[in-house]
Amino acid sequence: MSFARIRDALHAGLNTEALDLAREAIFESPEAAEPRYVAALASIRMGAITQAERWLAPIDRDRVGSRELAADIWSLSGRIAKERYAGVEAAACKPCHALTSIASYRRAFEISSAAYPAVNAATMAMLAGDELLARDLARQALSALAGDPDHWYHATAGEAKLLLGEIDAARRHYVEAHRLAGTRFGDIASMRRQLLLIGTDAARSLLDAIPAPRIVAFSGHMIDHPSRATPRFPAALEPKVASAICEKLASLGPSIGYAQAACGGDILFLEAMQAAGMQTNIVLPCAQGDFVEASVSFAGDEWRARFERVLRGATRVVLATEEAYLGDEVLFEHAANLIQGMAFLRARELSTQPLLLTVSEPQSAERTGGTAATAREWRSKGGAVENIDLAALRGENYAPRVSEHDQVAPAIGARAATPRSLKSLVFADIRGFSKLAERHTPEFASMFLHTCKLVLDSLDDSAVDANTRGDALFIVFERPHHAAEFAVRLLTALNALDWPAFGLPADTSVRVGLHAGPVYVVFDPVMSKTTFYGTHVNLAARLEPVVQPGHIFATEAFAASLVAEGEGRFQCDYIGAMPLAKRFGQARLYRVHT
Repeated sequence: MSFARIRDALHAGLNTEALDLAREAIFESPEAAEPRYVAALASIRMGAITQAERWLAPIDRDRVGSRELAADIWSLSGRIAKERYAGVEAAACKPCHALTSIASYRRAFEISSAAYPAVNAATMAMLAGDELLARDLARQALSALAGDPDHWYHATAGEAKLLLGEIDAARRHYVEAHRLAGTRFGDIASMRRQLLLIGTDAARSLLDAIPAPRIVAFSGHMIDHPSRATPRFPAALEPKVASAICEKLASLGPSIGYAQAACGGDILFLEAMQAAGMQTNIVLPCAQGDFVEASVSFAGDEWRARFERVLRGATRVVLATEEAYLGDEVLFEHAANLIQGMAFLRARELSTQPLLLTVSEPQSAERTGGTAATAREWRSKGGAVENIDLAALRGENYAPRVSEHDQVAPAIGARAATPRSLKSLVFADIRGFSKLAERHTPEFASMFLHTCKLVLDSLDDSAVDANTRGDALFIVFERPHHAAEFAVRLLTALNALDWPAFGLPADTSVRVGLHAGPVYVVFDPVMSKTTFYGTHVNLAARLEPVVQPGHIFATEAFAASLVAEGEGRFQCDYIGAMPLAKRFGQARLYRVHT
């Protein structure tokens, strides 16, 4: 495994990819320090502080062969303490974290004589109220600057000048740092977070010198289907729409895009992004062949070829579900939710705000998963929407009818007898239950089931279905935040139980897996009640066995769906792509907590 490849992913702000690569390197070389360091760095960039601490913990810092790597590890320890300082609310706890951070950064400076740990120690000294030490360390940082002036050189100089009160000089350095950073969005996010941590008026005034990339979620109408009675996006309008998209993207600057890939607005957006060298993430709502048949092929062979080109040029392609379309428009709703949620997750990671860009006719009525519905949901969360108006581009030659619906995709092929429905799924069990002595089983079962029932009864939003078997739970909820609320409450309640009383270790705990997706709702004549089936139920069941005890793991689909709801109570920290149980493939997983 090439460590340069992992670091390149970090520089580009692709923290999820960097963490996945680091996991592979750790598997290949469990004793190596560098992949653990990189995994910790990627984790902390995504807000997973505890996870970062766990990656660093096994490293013997006195036996790290490289002085540069040893300094990096001590610097990252300083950063973890700095993040603890920033995150703790109790003022009495802040000095301890500040002092730990200063000591770690100064140790890194002793090893490396580098400016980076010196300036961070200076910032933490300033936050700890030691202005004399802060100024002394800032001057040491400036003296330590050496080599070709890259973006980190200027960011460090800018921060040191800020701490010394030389604001105009600081601004000049930050402007140059931003120019040199280019598309290294993760590095730009780090600079912005540091200014926000310092928090003075002067520091905040410098944020506009290092603007973050725009995270752009896209939704747009397709080229008119031959069956459409009244023109809305006729093929002849394509050049005007393409030009308008390019003009809009040019005004936004460096961006990261999320979209489906239907003919019309989607592909035009993806082509413009890729031509400008920007990252694109494509979410397909169903099996690729079905999507092409429903949302691309009717426009002709040229659009099929363009679809294939944008997929080849994409940074990442995600199948919201790998199953057939079967006429279920809910699959397009699910994909739209994922696009929104993934955009918000990435924006949080890069300390910026996402934008929804649409190509639509404002008079279009809403349809499940369509552009009008997506724009309404985005606005309901306080998100900014910018629209390229098809009616304005057409001029007065066309007179659209307000009654016509937002076009999603025509039904193709065989339709499902039972339509799928979006649900949020919870699987949970007790790690180590199989070791329970037989004599404790009745008491354990009574206490476990009673606790689960109390948690369910405490919810404002009831479960759609609940099933138990031994120590295992399968609970279904309508919405992701309903499932997340149950999971958090269940974990808290079960962690409070007296496990030794049942002959189990004191650290015994529940493990909870969360997933969201389209499932079949069917009547079970054996149980005489409604139950749920489908690929997404199977996936959720394969997630729970790989969850670490005492934690709540969620799939990317759940995390994105949760964030798309605009529910701010829960945090989702990316922990990597992990193999699911029973050879069910890999899934990108998040840790959910409050």
